[in-house]
Amino acid sequence: MERHLSSLNLLSLIFFIMAFAWLVPPAEWIPALAYMAFLILIGKFLYEQVLKPHDSTFSPALFFLAFVVKMLGGVSRYWMVLDLYGRGDALRYHWEGQEFAISFAKFDFSIFGAIQTGTASMSAVTGLLYTFLPVSLFGSFLFFAALAFAGSILCYCGFRVAFPQTNPSLYRVLMFFLPSVFFWPSSLGKDAWIFFGSGFVAYGLVKFTRLNQISGMVTMGIGLGLIGLIRPHISAFMMLSLAVAYLPFLFRSARNPQHLLSWLVGGSIAVVMGIYVLQSGSDFLQARGLEEISEAGIEQYYYQRQLSTYGGGSRFAPGVVLGLAGIVGAPVIVLLRPFPWEAHNPQAMITALESMFWLGIFFYRGKVFLQRMRTIAVDPLVAFSFVYSFIMIVSLTTIGNYGLLARQRVSLLPFMWMLFG
Repeated sequence: MERHLSSLNLLSLIFFIMAFAWLVPPAEWIPALAYMAFLILIGKFLYEQVLKPHDSTFSPALFFLAFVVKMLGGVSRYWMVLDLYGRGDALRYHWEGQEFAISFAKFDFSIFGAIQTGTASMSAVTGLLYTFLPVSLFGSFLFFAALAFAGSILCYCGFRVAFPQTNPSLYRVLMFFLPSVFFWPSSLGKDAWIFFGSGFVAYGLVKFTRLNQISGMVTMGIGLGLIGLIRPHISAFMMLSLAVAYLPFLFRSARNPQHLLSWLVGGSIAVVMGIYVLQSGSDFLQARGLEEISEAGIEQYYYQRQLSTYGGGSRFAPGVVLGLAGIVGAPVIVLLRPFPWEAHNPQAMITALESMFWLGIFFYRGKVFLQRMRTIAVDPLVAFSFVYSFIMIVSLTTIGNYGLLARQRVSLLPFMWMLFG
């Protein structure tokens, strides 16, 4: 096995070097190499201080392969944005980030007062990056790919702590080698940042629910803050899921004074975070067109979102889930489309084939899923993973474009796969 890994590592490294020499202009080589050197140090830290203590069977060769594959995902996204399409949000973050960096270098942080959550926050984050590291679009893609890779590691470590008796091979593959995971959240942008924050949420939740450590709430709070900076509504979805998972377990903990104390303290922290996150999420959605928090207002916003994302060559007619029949069909719409016969370009076909692979996992690991679901009333992690996955699936039915759907559904995968891994 190690010999095969060595061969794969060599091939992947050669491919990365060739792609670097082909895609990156020579004038940008020195800044890009500075990022690579920095990311090697980050990778060393992630393996020795984070991953290895949780799973000693995860070999250095396998880690190297996973890391290089993730960097290749960043290279692929760089090629897609610059050469294939010639446009993308990453270019906006790159140019605006340079303007932010000029202000930050002068210790002028007044711009933060005018920043709202969303795109402007992403530009500010890029500005902070360019304040400490050289300006490099290619380097920033690798950096954000590394952030998402750190998110994968935290999710994997959380899984190992939560289910120590379970063979981690499947979850390992899904977190490090699934095309959607190593490709989409691997560029300068929101998706990599959300995946990074999701890792903190997953690991913090496991520390709190499995190890009964209050520090888990702090870790989870960091993740919610990172996500809320860019997409407050996703943080709100997580807090809602946490509330659903938290309350039943709190009532059961009343019989154990030691557990009850930690859960009461954790609950107090969660309430404070929840009020802020839910308010931020509400403000964010209202700024994007949600007129009022009511059934009619939500329904109107739902249809507006469907119309706004229905465009481009990958558009399709999204399903309506505002009803029992629609809710039952939502997982098919979000998780299994596009079907192979609906794919009209290579990217869509890869997504379609991966969706069929997911379908195989759903059937193959169906017994594991049912076993986990039997514990939903007593296991907050399972409850959170299920509720959050369900909320995200329903929310993603507002998307009428296969490309957007494939990219945005990645954020629910770490938690959904905990139910099958």
